[in-house]
Amino acid sequence: MAEKKEEIEFLFKKMMKDFEKISQNDVIYQQDIRELGDLKIQWKICGIFGYQILEQDNYSYAFGEQLDDPNITFTWRDPDEAIKFLKGMPFEGFSKIPLKEYKYMFRYRYVTGNTVADRGNGERRVRIFKTIMSARFKKEKPYHPYMITKLPMFRNVRKLADLEPGKNRENYGSYIPINQSLGTFENEILPIKVLEHFFEKASNIVILNKCDCRIVNDCQDHEKSIGCMFLGDDSLNMLITEERGRVITPEEALEITKNAVEGGLIPLIGKARGDAVRFSIEDTGHFMTMCFCCSCCCINAKVTTHGSVAIANLGGNNRMRGLTVKVDEEICVGCEECLKVCKFRSMEMHDGIARVNQNRCLGCGRCEQVCPNDAISIIIDENSRVDELIAKLESYVDVAPQ
Repeated sequence: MAEKKEEIEFLFKKMMKDFEKISQNDVIYQQDIRELGDLKIQWKICGIFGYQILEQDNYSYAFGEQLDDPNITFTWRDPDEAIKFLKGMPFEGFSKIPLKEYKYMFRYRYVTGNTVADRGNGERRVRIFKTIMSARFKKEKPYHPYMITKLPMFRNVRKLADLEPGKNRENYGSYIPINQSLGTFENEILPIKVLEHFFEKASNIVILNKCDCRIVNDCQDHEKSIGCMFLGDDSLNMLITEERGRVITPEEALEITKNAVEGGLIPLIGKARGDAVRFSIEDTGHFMTMCFCCSCCCINAKVTTHGSVAIANLGGNNRMRGLTVKVDEEICVGCEECLKVCKFRSMEMHDGIARVNQNRCLGCGRCEQVCPNDAISIIIDENSRVDELIAKLESYVDVAPQ
């Protein structure tokens, strides 16, 4: 134990010292701290104390001391996990426990295995978690759990480092805007051909009977009964009850999709490794996820809103190539309706006029739908982009019978 304590002390001091160069040279961090604001961090790592004060133009720290009024306190109790963290080692399946379950506190954990439990409605497989870190913050300024992606020391833990746009092979998804202005192809709104292609090709389609995001957030604006869909052979291994979900036909899937879009939901389709973990199944490359996202409860929107600016460039969720969203500054009256539905922080106001931040825009099309003055347009430069997107998605996941 003494040896581990010495190693923790050495790595802890190194982390705080190395942060000096990061604060001066890391462009992503500099953008993130501007959004986050000044931050006082108290560290409690297996009984060893230290603090960091992060400011836009300054960085200071001290080892072995405590702050009187830290904004946030990170606590690690397991020395082995602390050493892994301080070495920058990634954690497989590292995830948070939802903020709303705690007052002024959130915890991070990872999956260590599975077991079978009976919760009153029959046996089902459940995951076993190990909590590795807790974060407690001031009541006056609560932070969302995704804020840690703004802190460089967590980048490896969250697998944020050294990822080029579009190179993350574990996850790839694209929002599919269903806007009338995008034109038609074979009597269908152009992008819906992407969805129809996968529905018709899929060996199996499962839909959940409710949207967990909208249920947890008690959504008042959109239908809660339209849940995620899962396509492909791996979805045959999902263990779900009749109350939880059901198998549907391609025709049913298309009809549900059209109803979802009419209700203001935007389809997101692709490969999401976390969903395979969520349902305790092995993802062999034949497990496609399709979500129906709203602007108020979408977890991807929360990640983008509260997380690092780097997240928008990781390749997890992408804008359809060839798709452009523009604001006509001569028509825009600055009503900010587009800002209300854009949860990716891609709509900004400049001198009373809305503008699109192209680095953040995922092309979901909601802004165009809600603009009362038709000041926003969304277009695809050529029809071949539909086939291009299909090919890109199929390079990540194959839903055909194996």
